[in-house]
Amino acid sequence: MKKETQQMTDDFGKMLKRLRVEQGLSLNDLSIKTGISSSYIYRLEQSKRKSVSFPKLVALSEALGVEPWVLAGSSLNWNKGETIGLKELLFNHQVQHDGEILSAEVKEILLEILEATLDADWSKESLLQELQVIGELVSELKEL
Repeated sequence: MKKETQQMTDDFGKMLKRLRVEQGLSLNDLSIKTGISSSYIYRLEQSKRKSVSFPKLVALSEALGVEPWVLAGSSLNWNKGETIGLKELLFNHQVQHDGEILSAEVKEILLEILEATLDADWSKESLLQELQVIGELVSELKEL
């Protein structure tokens, strides 16, 4: 019997890496938690591997503490009125601007800009440094 696999977008790899890094897990740490080789996880994160079996998707999502549909990008299980995080919003949907679908790289930088803006203290002491960080992120975005 052939294993069921799910085709993934580049957003899947970005989301997987972001969740892993946010939790302070190395590739080896996640490998140990899931029983999936670190090289396989790396290929998923780099979008060099575009399909993953459902058992591996479940193992990854459990190790990262998210629902499989969040990691896979399916919004079928969202209930009316349920809130979602910014990263889920950006990475689980195709986002369009001026008729163009935003790439995973652009969405990743946009998320960093949003997080830096929302997390900023905006005090007199920190204002220039916070604006510099946001300005550097915007420059990185414009280079893409």
